[in-house]
Amino acid sequence: MLHEQTFVGREEHAFIQVNCAALPDDLIENELFGHEKGAFTDAKATQRGLIELAAGGTLFLDEVTEMPLRSQAKLLKFLDSMRFRRLGGQREIGVELRIVAATNSNIRDRVARGAFREDLYHRLSVFSITIPALAERKEDIPDLAESFVRYFAARVKKRVAGIAADAMAALVAYPYPGNVRELRNVIERAVILTSGPTIAKRDLMFLETATALHASDASFFHVTLHDDGTPPPLEMVERAYVRRLLEHCGGHRTAAAHALGISYPTFLKRLRELGLE
Repeated sequence: MLHEQTFVGREEHAFIQVNCAALPDDLIENELFGHEKGAFTDAKATQRGLIELAAGGTLFLDEVTEMPLRSQAKLLKFLDSMRFRRLGGQREIGVELRIVAATNSNIRDRVARGAFREDLYHRLSVFSITIPALAERKEDIPDLAESFVRYFAARVKKRVAGIAADAMAALVAYPYPGNVRELRNVIERAVILTSGPTIAKRDLMFLETATALHASDASFFHVTLHDDGTPPPLEMVERAYVRRLLEHCGGHRTAAAHALGISYPTFLKRLRELGLE
């Protein structure tokens, strides 16, 4: 919305988005700055990076706290001068653009732990906006839910007029550990499942099960001993714990990685090793 209001009616100003958590550490600099032909083995042609593509517009760095420290240093250097070099390049390229960064982790805590550069934090936080978790602003749920209904109804080509009152009450009562993304997924499933003109409460049965789980699970996670009294193997416990954590996070792997205090690529690697991908 910020980009649209700034460049209203001017489509030539690009909006480029990159999820820093979804990129392997060794590729993020190439994605941001691009490369020259021959910069590395597979660099068969010059490629412009996202910074260059966003010139004159907006570059949105989502999950910026997942950027490795080495790349943070290079981003800081670019922000100080608005000039950069493609990988393998000798010529400096100057650009003008707006940088918008977002994270769902506590960035001050990550700065204190040395996981995020303090100078980069201050360089990015010219204007800082804190958006409360969805559970703290339940008054937004009806508008968001109705918006998602219209979006997914159009996407799957179904006539769904809205959400019934009892279904909306169930949506508002749910705690949403996965935040807005979880609400989005809930509505997408409901639109697919519904057979009526509106989302009914019966289309949200899985939500009621999750609500009951949150209400009754005081310990969050427990381990059952084998019949002979011995504990299960560590890998079995870890697999069960990760399943429970993903369930708690509404299936959002980025949120689960944050909860574990590890990077998103590391979490994906462990999911593969545990056979949970």
